[in-house]
Amino acid sequence: MFSSRIIYRESIGSTNDLAKQLAAEGAPEGTLVLAEEQTVGRGRRGRAWRSPAGANLLFTVLLRPAVRPDRVFALTMILVLAAMEALKRLTGLATRIKWPNDLYAGRKKLAGILTEFSVRGRDVEWVVLGLGLNVSWYPEALSAQATSILEETGTLLSRNRLLVETLREFEGSYREILAGNIDPFHEKWNEACFVLGKEVVIDSEKERLAGKAVRIERSGTLLIETDEGDIRRVVAGDVSLRLKASMES
Repeated sequence: MFSSRIIYRESIGSTNDLAKQLAAEGAPEGTLVLAEEQTVGRGRRGRAWRSPAGANLLFTVLLRPAVRPDRVFALTMILVLAAMEALKRLTGLATRIKWPNDLYAGRKKLAGILTEFSVRGRDVEWVVLGLGLNVSWYPEALSAQATSILEETGTLLSRNRLLVETLREFEGSYREILAGNIDPFHEKWNEACFVLGKEVVIDSEKERLAGKAVRIERSGTLLIETDEGDIRRVVAGDVSLRLKASMES
């Protein structure tokens, strides 16, 4: 499915931007935008995300799922899980999830996903899932926060192999999601999320919220128990999450 139409660029501003353009032009589900270099990519909250040529795995996949908008997070969820499984199979590297969309090796970020979608009426028209995974490079200025497969394993992993294994795993999971089988992936997601059970601080444009991360709902909403014992629901939108312990250390 995800090799039926591959759009390859040696250098691109953003794989997500091209995928959204193609979606608006009617490109079919399964269209894959793949790049060697990304110059003006974006992370969450509008953060810049750049990657030099030939160093990392950079792709966006276009989907046209028959799901409601409140189920789009499940697609982010299964792509992160697919990358985790592919990495474990190919390298033995154990990774964990930082809510809502980052993949970590130990205390350092290894990959991130940017999910964007369009809604027409009450239905999802299209979804683009962009993955940037550090295979052999990360910004030197972020050496305290970021890492790569090469640094973690000492092995220069083939990006093609990693792409194939990730998409193979993702495609099987995607079929299950469309069939309504979300719960097994939801449980895996919660098990793999290292922030759960820990004291966290969440910043948004509206407020700063502190408390213990309890659980992630199927919609992607994070449940936080405040010091007063209240349960607050935090939507996986433009927010920033930090472990309280790391802020105090």
